[in-house]
Amino acid sequence: MPDRESDLDLFSAGAAVGAPGILRLLITLDPARSLIRLQWTERRTGTPIAEVRVSYHPSGFGFFYDVLWEVEHAGKKEERRSMHHGTSIHAQLNRLKKQFAVAEEHISACAVVGDQPARRAGAERVEPVALPAGRSPWIWLGRQVASLAATESARFQQRVRAPARPDDPPAVQAARKFEAFRRAFQNPSEPFLLLRITLNFVDPCIELHWTNQRTNTSPADGRIRCTGANELTWELNAAGQRESHRTTTHLNAIRAALDRWRERFFTFDPNIYAQRYELDPKRKQPVYVGEAGFSATDSPWTWLEDEIQVMAEDLCPQFGPLAKAMEHADPLLYAEMQREARRLDRKLQRQEEMLERQREEGRRKQEEKRQREARAAERAKALAAAKTAATGKAPDLRSNLKSQISNLKSPPQRAPLPPVPLRLEVPPLQFQETLLPLADLRGYFLRERAALWWVSNQSDDLLCLPYCRLERLDYQLRTALRVLGPLRGRALLSDEVGLGKTIEAGLVLKELLTRGMVKRFCVLTVPSLVDQWEEELADKFALSVATTNHAVFRSDPERFWRENHALVASLHTLKQPAHLAVAQTVNWDLLIVDEAHYLRNRASQSWQAVNALPRQFLLLLTATPVQNSLEELYNLVTLLQPGQLPSPKEFRARFINPKRPHQPREPEELRRLLGQVMIRNTRANAGVNLPPRRAETVLFAPAEAERAFWEKWESEFRERLAKLSASQASLWGHLLLQAAGSSPAAWREALKSFPDRAAAQAWSEQVPLEASWAKKCDLLVPLSKGEGGVVIFTQFLDTQAAVAERLRAAGVPTFVINGQTPPPQRQPITEDFRKQAGALLLTHSGTEGRNLQFSHRLVNFDLPWNPMEIEQRIGRLHRLGQQQPVRIYNLVQAGTLQEHLLQILQEKLNLFELVVGETGLILGERFSSDEFAEEVFRRWRESEGRVAEALQSLGDELAAARDQYGEVKKLDETLFAKDYESL
Repeated sequence: MPDRESDLDLFSAGAAVGAPGILRLLITLDPARSLIRLQWTERRTGTPIAEVRVSYHPSGFGFFYDVLWEVEHAGKKEERRSMHHGTSIHAQLNRLKKQFAVAEEHISACAVVGDQPARRAGAERVEPVALPAGRSPWIWLGRQVASLAATESARFQQRVRAPARPDDPPAVQAARKFEAFRRAFQNPSEPFLLLRITLNFVDPCIELHWTNQRTNTSPADGRIRCTGANELTWELNAAGQRESHRTTTHLNAIRAALDRWRERFFTFDPNIYAQRYELDPKRKQPVYVGEAGFSATDSPWTWLEDEIQVMAEDLCPQFGPLAKAMEHADPLLYAEMQREARRLDRKLQRQEEMLERQREEGRRKQEEKRQREARAAERAKALAAAKTAATGKAPDLRSNLKSQISNLKSPPQRAPLPPVPLRLEVPPLQFQETLLPLADLRGYFLRERAALWWVSNQSDDLLCLPYCRLERLDYQLRTALRVLGPLRGRALLSDEVGLGKTIEAGLVLKELLTRGMVKRFCVLTVPSLVDQWEEELADKFALSVATTNHAVFRSDPERFWRENHALVASLHTLKQPAHLAVAQTVNWDLLIVDEAHYLRNRASQSWQAVNALPRQFLLLLTATPVQNSLEELYNLVTLLQPGQLPSPKEFRARFINPKRPHQPREPEELRRLLGQVMIRNTRANAGVNLPPRRAETVLFAPAEAERAFWEKWESEFRERLAKLSASQASLWGHLLLQAAGSSPAAWREALKSFPDRAAAQAWSEQVPLEASWAKKCDLLVPLSKGEGGVVIFTQFLDTQAAVAERLRAAGVPTFVINGQTPPPQRQPITEDFRKQAGALLLTHSGTEGRNLQFSHRLVNFDLPWNPMEIEQRIGRLHRLGQQQPVRIYNLVQAGTLQEHLLQILQEKLNLFELVVGETGLILGERFSSDEFAEEVFRRWRESEGRVAEALQSLGDELAAARDQYGEVKKLDETLFAKDYESL
């Protein structure tokens, strides 16, 4: 409460000031400082007489005297308080008005313009404020003080909001809120403690910096780092003292450590903001980037807990025993985790939007219900008034409403008027313009949705094409339209290999999504093609999917099947009982089965699994629908349209000729029945002709010392692997053998993490190995000089870096893309290579989405053990749009495992002569991509130095598989050639 004795002293002092005409009053509004200043001076001399500073300052919990009046006059200072409503404020102003009498015409006002940064930079300015004419300036001043108090009171209430977590019990949240109010009023400076959180992506850590806004000092700085496989280090610098402790990465440990810092340096939620510190490709120095990080309704502490866990998940694995070696093998895990995090963010955002729409719909329905009830009440009142007017007495409210209505007199019947012909001439109007004028952006989107609904059942055009990034080929568009039209979303796509069945299926999927006819879909394929499907859907159709290769699937498979609406899954995973039990409880709008020839046997687990899934639309993709008998085709058609073909017994009797299985009976009738479910494009009717490709193997003979070293090393390496576990032996065998065939730099880098440190040290120091590797690099320079440049593939980042350095030293324009290249920068780098030629160096993870048909020279600097990966490399250049023959150069060292492997792939499999996509069909069920590489390693390990002999039997198996595929291809051409085009 105000001090009465002090007030009397000031009144007596002010009485001697003089008459009202002596003083001048200047009112200064300073919103940046939340302050109003009143200054009285003598008119003639300008001598200061008195000054009053009005500000908002809460006095305590439960009291309302929160407007502080600091009065300074005649060397005395006094504080007065008032409540923030108008009566109390005007009472204080009346006291000042009497104490320092001043004529109203001698009162003026001004305002300080400029925000906090401008004030710190000295750029604020003072502008005059016009006082309202015909009204007392004291009344205007009272309203300004009341407005200041109301604004600052609202800010203070927000500032003392409790930093409770959403998952806290109500009692805990109430206790936290009470503690926040108590601390705010006990120590008014605490609400002005500011916390800045910095996500440092340059020196990976999370930094916390506390600042006292009143004193502009820093009471503490904190830093959180990952220092072990499951370890976080918490560093704190407070009052010149350094503190440090360690915790695990478990959520409870993180929460406990944060609680200790939060209690020690109490900061209210509105005083917390976040930023990130990261590299900018356009600048030399890292930059700070401001970001919200969390909304005003969320707890920043919960957000900070999540960020610490994300940092731990990203950085802690690098402290594992194999992390250093695997990062030099160009791992895809980090990029995959980033994509998964972005997908999760988008999914959460869509869920929030859906919840908001549901809440809005609920509010709308409640409002409609309220309006209906109000209209019903008005009608009841009208009926009651009519009853009263007719009978002269009030109606019985308890009587039946129907009887009241029946008692009302109906209006007298009148004869109908004769019809009069009327003709109006009006200009033609568009239906949509009349119904829904384009008044704003919302109207535009409503019209767009109306148009989509109108054409949702039309099949004359594809609405999805503007949203697809692909070359529009007529036969693919016709196929998609036929599936959506006559085939009604159920079809067997049996195009020849390389014509783009994936594109056709993607067009159907995107169109059904655009028309709103599909909400949930699943693509089933073999394990080796899961990532390829994910890439195709994202790159060409802008569809984000979850796959069985993601970490989320391994952590919670049931949630994966139930909650994701867009899936790419392995068929081999689906047929497992545990996964199938969950997947068959989901109603799928569309199923796409790639490599559908695995469903040819009705008794197989794959056929049974797909048949058990509820679905509305179904697409089966295979280039070889028949491999042995027409009964396999019967089983595929039964999945698509049960009952489309006769019973199995009748089908065998009518169409299968046991003596000539390649020539069915009644071929015209069979074509008619299959034409209702099957589409097959051939290169002849599609008009697709690619230029030839030629492969050349370049052998480099090592020096005698180098050859002897590798023979000795392989022998010793087998002995060291025998001492490791099976999984460790397989991992290190694959890594070091492939690194040895890539470059000395990659091999030595991989050796740094080998478990047998003594052997690794001895191997890396024995003999220089750069001679044959230098010969390989020298060949690249002339290849890069030609038109279109050269595309060079490597498996290891160290190899890629060494080759790039050597090419740049030779003056060759060199461009590098790998898994560490940010995705937004990859396409500009590709465009620079297309314009300047030179050399483009790629790794496996850097090839995603790269179409390089403008170049026609490819170099396999090292050789992957997976034939399908080699095929994918070739497919980046040998694709639609290629105008020149593609030249492929395989660089290998003579007498090594790579030479023997390349020999069987080229001679037994004819890898470099196959159409892109045929390799997987030939390997078939015998080898997946991982199984083939494991088979190569197993035979090398058992060869005891006779690698060529060990791989010869593997080559014989590949030759047999190729011959079998040739027979299947002839059978399909005999049965289906030129009969099932999408016309």
